[in-house]
Amino acid sequence: MEAFSHHFLLATPALAGTWFGESIIYLCRHDAEGAMGLVINREARMNARGLARSMGMSPPPDALAITILEGGPVAPGKGFILHSDDRLYETTERPAPGIALSTSRDALAAAFSLDGPRHSGIYLGYAGWGAGQLDAELEAGAWLTAPANRSLLFECSLEQRLTQTAQSIGVDLRLVATRVGHA
Repeated sequence: MEAFSHHFLLATPALAGTWFGESIIYLCRHDAEGAMGLVINREARMNARGLARSMGMSPPPDALAITILEGGPVAPGKGFILHSDDRLYETTERPAPGIALSTSRDALAAAFSLDGPRHSGIYLGYAGWGAGQLDAELEAGAWLTAPANRSLLFECSLEQRLTQTAQSIGVDLRLVATRVGHA
């Protein structure tokens, strides 16, 4: 098994019509025990104002400018902050140099403030796989992999992430076959 921590997973057309259709996942962890990642190109239905209120926090003044993303179908009520590592919090893990993942209330409050990390994204839920499950999906051709980079995570617009990630590995997703083999 090749470990793909700190990689992007791009859904192939084989996943069209599923929850993961047209998704890009930043894979935070992939090892013998399984995998965990965040969908980085799907806006959540909840906005920052609603999220802050649901946590008993005052909404930030620029709440409408903060995009909340749907990180995945697992634990959709749990929040994750994917951010640059210029600020660290009590629950911070570092999936790669320059990238941090936090789940604590203080990290969320910082992401809502001017005091927060230079770059951050707020995600609800995550994508998870048990031992060997993602490997089987990769072998079946459900996902393409691409090396992750900070600019696609933090600087690329939500609308451009799928195209830019595919282009980073020289792929036009419109030309990827949904099936392989003999007719």
